[in-house]
Amino acid sequence: MRSLFRPATTPVAGGHDMATAYDLIYATAAGKDYRREARDIAALIRRRNPRAGSLLDVACGTGLHLSHLRRSFAHVEGVELADEMRQAALRRLGGVDVHAGDMRDFRLGRTFGAVTCLFSAIGYAQSVDELDRTLACLAAHLEPGGVLVLEPWYTPEQWTPGTVHSGVASDRHRHLTRMCYSGRSGIVSTMTMHYVLGEPGAGVRHWVEEHVMTLFTDQQYRGAFLRAGFGGVERLPGWQDQRPRLVATKR
Repeated sequence: MRSLFRPATTPVAGGHDMATAYDLIYATAAGKDYRREARDIAALIRRRNPRAGSLLDVACGTGLHLSHLRRSFAHVEGVELADEMRQAALRRLGGVDVHAGDMRDFRLGRTFGAVTCLFSAIGYAQSVDELDRTLACLAAHLEPGGVLVLEPWYTPEQWTPGTVHSGVASDRHRHLTRMCYSGRSGIVSTMTMHYVLGEPGAGVRHWVEEHVMTLFTDQQYRGAFLRAGFGGVERLPGWQDQRPRLVATKR
């Protein structure tokens, strides 16, 4: 999950806590291998567009993928809607532009050899129309022959509502617990996440996030790619669970 969410309640914690929790959960506790994923992404892009020298990561979160992708491309930039995540990315990626923007309608005025939209951020599109708008926006920021690498959210048949997941993470100073409950209404999935973050000298803080994401079908993703002007759409195994990777080239 990336950074487009609506709080289910007014968070007790500040934005910095949410960015801290994101990194602790995924980079520390879950062991998500951002370095390996970035290497795989670069190889996918080079296979289709060997001359790609620039990359834009849309919905880049706290910049963990970009921190590795910047080693494979001469020029990288990011786009992020949530200010707390964008600020964390700017701190991590000193010297890299991370623009404030919504994946559905941002405009940077330049194109790139590759665009990525990872960790299922595309699931925050709330309708097929928004999915189309997002894919068109990503295509508008690609050079002809440029490559899009997209990591979709679950399809309707993959989603299991009514489940509870928990996780614990810590570093030298902070201790975090997260519990998540999954729900579903039609083609909309929800994840209600409760966080408790403790830090010496700062106390214990609690907040709740509700993530609302659409369960698009494989056919809906493929249709959106084609309508946005992409060709050679390829469905590849994902890095974890049932979510694949989708790769396509701008015609």
